[in-house]
Amino acid sequence: MKPTPYLKPHQPHSQPQVSWTLAEGNYTHVYFHDGSYYLSAITLGTICQRFPYLVRLSKQLAVDPELIVGRHRNEASQLVVVLAVEGSQQEVVIPRRRVREVKHLLRQLAV
Repeated sequence: MKPTPYLKPHQPHSQPQVSWTLAEGNYTHVYFHDGSYYLSAITLGTICQRFPYLVRLSKQLAVDPELIVGRHRNEASQLVVVLAVEGSQQEVVIPRRRVREVKHLLRQLAV
């Protein structure tokens, strides 16, 4: 893989540096734990390979598992994951195609 100036591959026993990512086509917005931000011309799939600790919640979103604070079902019986991002809580509806995978990951994380 080609190195990028701000996205060094994750070392297995180091602290996670990427907080969450948001994809828009072939570009990915990468948000770091220190509050900084980087727009990358790398796809979300490639970023998830470089940072294997990220949990992919949807086609466009991957987060650090430490941000996940809860889960529940909404009125339409969809799985909703609650994230603690930047001092506030945000709810993310999980697409039905990813529900099984996300539930399995959440069980492993004991959320």
